[in-house]
Amino acid sequence: MATAPKIVFLDLDGTLLRSQDGHVAFNQAIFKTFGFAGDIRTIRPDGKTDPMILQEIFDTAGQDVEWGPADWQTFSENLKECYTHAVSEGPTRVRALPGVPELVRELAGLPGLHLGVVTGNMEVTARLKLQAAGVGEHVGPGAFGSDSAARNDLPGIAMERWSRHLNLPVEPRHCVIVGDTPRDLEAARTNGMKCLLVATGRYHPLEELRELHPDALLPDFSDTRAAVDALMGLFG
Repeated sequence: MATAPKIVFLDLDGTLLRSQDGHVAFNQAIFKTFGFAGDIRTIRPDGKTDPMILQEIFDTAGQDVEWGPADWQTFSENLKECYTHAVSEGPTRVRALPGVPELVRELAGLPGLHLGVVTGNMEVTARLKLQAAGVGEHVGPGAFGSDSAARNDLPGIAMERWSRHLNLPVEPRHCVIVGDTPRDLEAARTNGMKCLLVATGRYHPLEELRELHPDALLPDFSDTRAAVDALMGLFG
């Protein structure tokens, strides 16, 4: 009988990596798609999906913009083009946060453990960021803002994809979400999964996250052994 697979679902921004001047490509894609000079810096995007972010930018600017699947597809294509250019030729720099490359390599080498992604980023930009941060080769299927605007939908989508990928049933109790915001914890709890929070995001310090009573909490990933032990202790 096959051993039940264990999946760690990783958030990106503020958890694994940080982008310098990452707003440039997003704002360019908004203008190319909608002809409106929207600015992601007018809101707090952390923990939100890209569709939520886009709508909040419109709302904050008082712009009544109607957009549907066709507009979203166009925006996705424009964002991929703008982000690719911004990373390769322009001002945007993506870096892994301290300890992340070591942690990802360590986890990827553990038998029966798989690394996926649950992020509000659209898949096209998520994959670009993972590659730019130097950890893309270790991270498999997942769920993205391009799958649903509702963050709480994403863990279930990611779990189903892993089940198909492995051709094995994947259970919530064998999944752990790693993130840096209260929304990551909410998504985990909504889907019956454990959650490790790390205080490397921009808006939620360690003591604030501690008050949420996550299943595990770390200040950062600088201690690889402590991070691996914390994660592995969460699997049921």
